[in-house]
Amino acid sequence: MVKKKINKIKSAVLSGMMAITAIAAPVSSSVAPTITADAAGSDNYAKLLQYSLYFYDTNMCGSQVNDTSKITWRGNCHTGDDAVGGFHDAGDHAMFGLPQGYTASTLGWSYYEFKDAFNSTGQGGHLKVITNYFCDFFKKSTKLDGSGNVQSFLYQKGDGNEDHSYWGAPELQSNSRRQYWTSNSASDIAAEYAAALAVNYINFGNAEDLKYAEALYKFSTQHNLIATDGPTNFYNNSSCRDEQAWAAGWLYLATKNESYKNDCASKQNQYLGWVHGWENVDLGAACVYAYITGDWSKVNGWIGSQTNSSGYYFLDQWGSARYNCSLQFTALVASKNSNADYSSWCKGQMNYILGDNPKNTCFVTGFASNSAKNAHHRAASGYQGYEGSDGMNEYTTTYHPTKGHVLIGALVGGPSDASGTYSDVMNDYKCNEVAIDYNAGLVGAAAALYSVYKTGTPDTSIVGVSDVYNSSAEGNQPQQPTTEPPTSPQQPTTSPQQPTTNPPSGNAGEYEMTVGESYNYGSMTEKMIGWKWADLGIPVNEKVQKVEVTISSNNNIGKWQGAFGTSTKVAPDYWAQSSDMEQTISGNKGTITWNVDSDTADIIQYQYNGELKFGVWWIDCQQFKVESVKVYTDGTSVQQPTTQKPTQQPDTVPTTPIPAIWGDADLDGEPTINDVVMVMCYASGKSTQLSDEALNNCDVYNRGDGVNASDAVTIQKYLAKLITSLPET
Repeated sequence: MVKKKINKIKSAVLSGMMAITAIAAPVSSSVAPTITADAAGSDNYAKLLQYSLYFYDTNMCGSQVNDTSKITWRGNCHTGDDAVGGFHDAGDHAMFGLPQGYTASTLGWSYYEFKDAFNSTGQGGHLKVITNYFCDFFKKSTKLDGSGNVQSFLYQKGDGNEDHSYWGAPELQSNSRRQYWTSNSASDIAAEYAAALAVNYINFGNAEDLKYAEALYKFSTQHNLIATDGPTNFYNNSSCRDEQAWAAGWLYLATKNESYKNDCASKQNQYLGWVHGWENVDLGAACVYAYITGDWSKVNGWIGSQTNSSGYYFLDQWGSARYNCSLQFTALVASKNSNADYSSWCKGQMNYILGDNPKNTCFVTGFASNSAKNAHHRAASGYQGYEGSDGMNEYTTTYHPTKGHVLIGALVGGPSDASGTYSDVMNDYKCNEVAIDYNAGLVGAAAALYSVYKTGTPDTSIVGVSDVYNSSAEGNQPQQPTTEPPTSPQQPTTSPQQPTTNPPSGNAGEYEMTVGESYNYGSMTEKMIGWKWADLGIPVNEKVQKVEVTISSNNNIGKWQGAFGTSTKVAPDYWAQSSDMEQTISGNKGTITWNVDSDTADIIQYQYNGELKFGVWWIDCQQFKVESVKVYTDGTSVQQPTTQKPTQQPDTVPTTPIPAIWGDADLDGEPTINDVVMVMCYASGKSTQLSDEALNNCDVYNRGDGVNASDAVTIQKYLAKLITSLPET
């Protein structure tokens, strides 16, 4: 068998929007059977999400499979690779860079957007295991020099033709397969790896992920060459621009560095002409850019042209179900973030894939009694070799009757035409191939549909699975990023208690103001929202203890991240002397709480001229409303500090050297997470409020090259005890 991989279709080479639409438009219902959202198909989206993730356990590769995969019949394999790890591409065992990076970044995107679905069904921990396994492999595949630049990276493991000449278990395959490294090309793959690492950093806060993401993106844009020194008959590509736009968008969301935002904008394709897939990520890049700008019109213009038929969405005869699921996912992302609503269309498409089709076949293996059973997958087939009683030959159509395994949660290729032609035979690799990029869209669509409809429950036991992730099992929720602030503390049911060591001089107060003002986050990125104390009726000298801001949105709010206690008069667009806050809100209304320490209360009252302000750093929904603001005071009076730090830099600097306190940007005597935030803001151009002393303190990575994002990462590593001292040499 020689497996065909279609050439990458770049929308830029197509002649105009009309041609693009004609190529990609779904067939009409006069050609394909009509499907509806209320058909009798399964809507157990919790189980679908659960099962779809186990395919990655099945395709896991390396020396940690025994310890990490939950599939009982899989074990360690290919332990002689230059960089051990990653995931097998499909039903074979080769590992190509484009589907590796595309899959990892798309899985990360699905968690970023629909975290509520993963965590409420108990799948968040499983998703984190999978994306961390991908990212660990990407980092092991990348060699950095002493300055943090990419010297070379491994972009492919195994020769496609040689790999396809072997049919059998990966555990029994030779360890001598070819390894492909480059020091000046494969820019498309480097950008895909960068995107995956950046979104994984956003999701889970591993500083090393961001370090490698930035290095790989820099490498990609320095060379701007696709791989030319490896096989060219698998996963062909024609440019790296769309992958770079995709990576730049995620890097901007991770760092707020304007250069990434500019790259994401400049590398956008004018027209969209393909779904989000390994061969073209223009649509994904457009979605990420819409996160940044708040403008979803371009995305909705194309998705709307593709979802105007009630028939099965058919784009290509090779793996048609993957393109269908990918469009479902991006359509539901757009639905969540804009005024469009594609949920009914997506539900109808998923009904078709789960069995409401002319073949009465569920195209997700192991999911239902009518699931496809003979997926083109070497490890699951149970056959070993091409000859004899255990051999797989061209006439073999079913998995081994005694040695085969049920493949859990894999999306097969599906119909080979718009009318639903399909054959459940092992040697039909157009209809029955499975692959990691196929399942990326399925995972995203399942999470999105569960987020919308909240239907189904995960299974508590699955044949062939040793450890089942479900909503009742322990350890299934991913930990919060160690470099991010903790989630909002529990709200008190009564007025805050008075300090036992400092009796109040007056009565504690609660001051509330109804706001009801709407904001478009896309047009107010990193701006301040604020009111005067007088607006709430707070006495000018009363010490603030806690602030609660209630927000609402037409869509699910998702993750709010911001900071309290700043003023444009002191530090424009920068949250110095603030208390950072991150909280995930499931639903369209919630309250963000800041607990204010006494020092910050002093700063707010005196340095900030009596203004209550909080900065919006990150919020998932695009339009939101501030419903009300409530401030609790503890009854004590604020006294004018006599030893405050200056609010502006002095006109002169000391003539005698000041001993450095490494990592200390706010000059409070020790490195803390606040120093990391200050350095990141400085490095990204959001603030220049760092004194010479602070700049000297924070030049801790490659000392002498000035303060930049690498210094912030190094301080994070020190706080997380990944390194033992500063500066890092």
